[in-house]
Amino acid sequence: MKAAVLKKILPRRKEKTKATKKVVLAGNPNAGKTTLFNALTKSNLRTGNFHGVTTSPARKTRGNITYADVPGMYAFRPYSMEEQSAIDEVKSADLVINVVDALTLENSLNLTRHIIVSGVKTVVYITKSAHLKRRGGKVDTEKLSAHLGVPVYDCPPKKLKKLIEGGFDFNVKKNPAIPLYESYSGGNLRVSKFDKLFYNRFFSLAFFIAAILLMFFLAFHPIMPGVLLRDLVEDLICVKLSDAITCHMQNPIIISLLSEGILGGAGGVLSFIPQLIILYLFLTVLDESGITSALAFATDGLFEKVRLSGRAAFSLTSGFGCTSAAILTTRGYSTKSAQKRTVAILPFVPCGAKLPVFLTFLSPLFENPFPVITAFYFAGVAVALLCSLLMKGGKEDLLSEVTPVSVPQLKAVAIKLYFYIKGFIMKVAGVVMLFCVISWLLSHFSFSFCYVETAEESMLCNISKVVLPVFYPMGVTDWRVAYAILGGFAAKENIAATVALLMPLGTGLTLSATLAVCTFILLSPACISAFSASCKEVGLKFSLKCVAFQFLLAFLGAYIIHLIFIWI
Repeated sequence: MKAAVLKKILPRRKEKTKATKKVVLAGNPNAGKTTLFNALTKSNLRTGNFHGVTTSPARKTRGNITYADVPGMYAFRPYSMEEQSAIDEVKSADLVINVVDALTLENSLNLTRHIIVSGVKTVVYITKSAHLKRRGGKVDTEKLSAHLGVPVYDCPPKKLKKLIEGGFDFNVKKNPAIPLYESYSGGNLRVSKFDKLFYNRFFSLAFFIAAILLMFFLAFHPIMPGVLLRDLVEDLICVKLSDAITCHMQNPIIISLLSEGILGGAGGVLSFIPQLIILYLFLTVLDESGITSALAFATDGLFEKVRLSGRAAFSLTSGFGCTSAAILTTRGYSTKSAQKRTVAILPFVPCGAKLPVFLTFLSPLFENPFPVITAFYFAGVAVALLCSLLMKGGKEDLLSEVTPVSVPQLKAVAIKLYFYIKGFIMKVAGVVMLFCVISWLLSHFSFSFCYVETAEESMLCNISKVVLPVFYPMGVTDWRVAYAILGGFAAKENIAATVALLMPLGTGLTLSATLAVCTFILLSPACISAFSASCKEVGLKFSLKCVAFQFLLAFLGAYIIHLIFIWI
């Protein structure tokens, strides 16, 4: 009886299981593939106005359709590692949606023809047609479809999704008699005076530096929104919220854990969100407006002098936000030596996580920390470029799409900013809060697991004093500062959280010691996630060599800075 029942059930399960159809979104870099992928799958993958945002295929299944967003490519001859992965995905697809930028359609059709010849079912999807119309151009999808011999669509993503689910009509007769110029007109192709300014290496670089200075001014100057809002958030979380939660509690241990460990530590890091919003807002606007793309094109010759290409501008700018994400942008480099060189220098570019750390150490000593923090940021970039110049390896040519400079869309900026800040909050609520709880436990219990009144009697004190001597030459004699620095190797936010937890009244460091500590943080390895990304891209052996060099440079730099400012 049981066997008979099983025989009836098993065939039904097979009937319900439908074979998934693989749909690959392929096209030239910066054509809008990821934007379309997000619309079709309701995802939130990172987008950007430069070559190399998508560094590996991303997949998501909706119903019985698996969508794949692949890195940009120009032909079936791979120029980089990311292009090879895109070609492999296209060859294994059931359907290819060839995403074509209307502004560069004639160049894009070279790849289109390669895909069609490969034998994979192909549909051409036109993007940025509104921009083309504004400059006087047009696309006749029916004539272009006849010219290519495949379906061509210029429609909203919702309509395209319905067509993908319902099926396309591939009975399109190719008509060689219809020339391309009858189906497409590029409009006014002249570069505007405004664009020419940003394609000038001196103007674009000067504009970028001015934008970064304005960003730091708004974030760090004591009378600007960044500092004023940070003080309000800090008072709200660390004082008012802490008092409201603990006022009705009786157990002193629980009160200490909540007020000092969680709200004082992790909550103190959250107070830097207003300044991070300013930082990420500027970086997002520079990206979405196409200025970063123009900067890469214009400064290619300048970067050649330090054995890099203009593509390094993308990676270095991304490094201001997140070192791990910046390392992933190097996958599109054409040579392994150029990729390794860029990965090796990126940790020297101060990421967003180092911002709260610099403010934590410098704000008590400087009424206006704006000039000092700005100097540290630019010093990090200078060290990165100098190290690139000294490293061995060949140069890399630049092959990239140049995005026209335009006013960024408010929605695109808001979405990217939201996910930057959401990621920061999730990191603080996860990794940083866990670190704070562990730190609180270690600093309030002895090795006999007895609750202690002072941290000097705790496990944490005894453990930290073992490594404290290596920090003596940089003026650090407090084990709490040494422990905070060590915590930064997991995540830089841990440093600010530890200082807020163990030293709520301040570090008590001298000027020379403070500058030495900030120098060490600037030059030391970024974090575990960055190291993991480095191992993935350039291997464990090379990554370990980079970490060892960064530690060596960080200690030497901190020792030297301490000695210089003692003499001064």
